[in-house]
Amino acid sequence: MSAAGGGPAGSAIKPEILLILGVVGGLVGLYLVGINPIFGPLLAALGGVCAIIWGADAIRRVASYGLGTGVPSIGYMCLAIGIIGGLAGLALASGSLLSGLEILAPVFALVFAMVLGLIIALIVKLLKIMKIAVLERCTAEIAGAAGLSVVCFSAAVAGSYEFVHILALVVATGIIAVFFIMNCMAIQHPFNACLGPNENQVRTLKLAAATGFLSMIVTAFMTVINPQLVFAGIPAWILIFVVGLIGWLISIKLYIAQSYEEAASVKWAGLWPKVEE
Repeated sequence: MSAAGGGPAGSAIKPEILLILGVVGGLVGLYLVGINPIFGPLLAALGGVCAIIWGADAIRRVASYGLGTGVPSIGYMCLAIGIIGGLAGLALASGSLLSGLEILAPVFALVFAMVLGLIIALIVKLLKIMKIAVLERCTAEIAGAAGLSVVCFSAAVAGSYEFVHILALVVATGIIAVFFIMNCMAIQHPFNACLGPNENQVRTLKLAAATGFLSMIVTAFMTVINPQLVFAGIPAWILIFVVGLIGWLISIKLYIAQSYEEAASVKWAGLWPKVEE
């Protein structure tokens, strides 16, 4: 990893592929959230996982220009940008001035988040706070991924991407604060945990999938607040939890296996002592 090298080493998957995964996966999940009381929220939650994987790769690309100390900073900043932009986009699409454009609410949420992220990056560049070649693009991508992931999980809880429902069931209840912290950790943790001279994109993204599915599990319990998410006597949280758990077990197993393969050696150091020596 080197700034002089133009970005992170060991990138097997092109950024454009992951961008498509995040955008298409997130938007499809949002647009299908209303097809069924339990399968719709499941698809929305899976869309959130896709957005998290996209965001984790964007953080990997921008944070590789330094020592990795800025990962939490850009993570929390972009989550704040993403949530503000995403909710603003949903609100605008549901406003009276744009009557008839409610169908574009998910697109508005994504675009607003990315544009706001781009504006912040341009200000940072203008003030010469950071000199990173990919700052504008990556900040826009992280903000977009953050906003899309939060909106996807919010839609899974509300059973709809309409702003009025998300406002009542996610924002007013305080669940939005949980999503802010949870999604920030899910997006920033993979590279933060894997950074170093032997960092590998595929290994980092396997951990990103694990954190994404773990976030999906947490979201499953949040859906309990919505009693309408029941079909044939089965509540939505059970299906989301089971799929999230299976996804987490598979992805974390793949991540651990690759970590063992790429490690020079693996030794058990024992637990910490019960008393200070």
